[in-house]
Amino acid sequence: MSPDRPNLILFAPETIRADAVFGPPAGRAQTPNMNALAQTGVSFTRCFAQNPFCTPSRCSFLTGLYPHTHGHRSLLHLLHAHEHNLLRDLKEAGYYTACFGKNDALAPDAVPLALDEWKPRVTPRDKPRFLTPPEPKWEAGFYKGKREPSPCHDSDSAFVDSALNLIAHPPKQPFCIFLPLHFAHPPYTVEEPWFSLHDRAAVTPPIPPHFEGKDPYYPLYYQRTGLAELAESDRREIRAVYWGMIARTDHLLGRIIEQLQMSGLWNQTALFVFSDHGDFAGDYGLVEKWNHGTDDCLLHVPLIARVPGRLEGGRVRAGVVELLDLYATILDAAGVRSSHPHFSRSLLPDGTNPLPQEGRDAAFSHSGYSLSETQCQTPHALVKGGWYEKRNVLHDNQPELRTRRVSLRTPRYRFVYWPEGLEQLYDLEQDPDALINRAPLPEYAPLLRQFRERILRHLLETSDTTPFTHDPRGFPR
Repeated sequence: MSPDRPNLILFAPETIRADAVFGPPAGRAQTPNMNALAQTGVSFTRCFAQNPFCTPSRCSFLTGLYPHTHGHRSLLHLLHAHEHNLLRDLKEAGYYTACFGKNDALAPDAVPLALDEWKPRVTPRDKPRFLTPPEPKWEAGFYKGKREPSPCHDSDSAFVDSALNLIAHPPKQPFCIFLPLHFAHPPYTVEEPWFSLHDRAAVTPPIPPHFEGKDPYYPLYYQRTGLAELAESDRREIRAVYWGMIARTDHLLGRIIEQLQMSGLWNQTALFVFSDHGDFAGDYGLVEKWNHGTDDCLLHVPLIARVPGRLEGGRVRAGVVELLDLYATILDAAGVRSSHPHFSRSLLPDGTNPLPQEGRDAAFSHSGYSLSETQCQTPHALVKGGWYEKRNVLHDNQPELRTRRVSLRTPRYRFVYWPEGLEQLYDLEQDPDALINRAPLPEYAPLLRQFRERILRHLLETSDTTPFTHDPRGFPR
């Protein structure tokens, strides 16, 4: 295997927020394998997703384009055959590409162009049985508690077993395995030993319910779905089980690392560990996510990478990066040229970029859609009778809650520009829980003007892309 063409593994469990992995050791999830990988690779501790929902976020990091550029703003619009993406670029460059996991990114016509293999090689042996909550508050909290059997060979276990089989019997060409797992997406449930792994009293306490100066959706979400019935101890219970779900994904990562080492491929394989977005997990009294949300608990995600000879040494990069930077970084690691113009930046060092700490001047996230874009609304038939129906009806009755907004994140500030709604500015150095909206305060007016100008420049610079190829003028003869 050429060092310029390493194998690639993209380990992408869903719905993991950054503080679960990078937070204070006493209160975060127990992730010994991620910690060990961080000791041999590089941790990007200020990485921000471009959308708080799975499909738009994945479409961004697979293309290097922002949601407002490629138009993927909902769960209902995936990448099609005319849209090149990371996996297709790798396949066309000679990589064997496999995806074992949930597909929230590729439309049916794009799948065979991007992937050599997408059907799991291993079938789950167990159908998990959940604790049936005796109280309505647990349904509101998306909580199912302990599941059985223990251990549980579920779909995530089968996806990882499929990857282990491929690693043990690799193809002749370099391979790329994409593992978009189900965990730690709610409902909050996991089997032993992970269910009891985290002391409820020791987990980082969820931010208490607080709605002054926040998105007006938050109090609606809290009051009208039953979440107000949850006590602080209940939110700690949810947080601890969510941490346990993350610890279980870490265990699965450990199996991947072990197989790479046993197969002699550890130093021939680049490994990227990341997630598409985060989760409230009790913060502000809320659970799951909000597809137009802008808080760090939803957009700040972990990113750990080890690329032999290029990203190593247990270093920490505290500069701001965007999750869509994965696109250029992975292609750079593979020595593959992008098929289309994009806005991703490689995180790998080179002669002129020795892994600087400062990173980008800001990260940008886009959410919401125009009132006229009814095609972005989730059909009621998909959520009827379930927890999501209660949530979706809130912004169906108040459509202005779902209009477009852009958030700007610097190392110190988060600014939310929302023309139809509430402008928000948080000084996260003085107010790490983002409880005080400083946008109305006169002394912050100069900073607001600066950030509005920066967003305008961002929108102008990324509003479209120009093709690489030139077209002949005139009519065909």
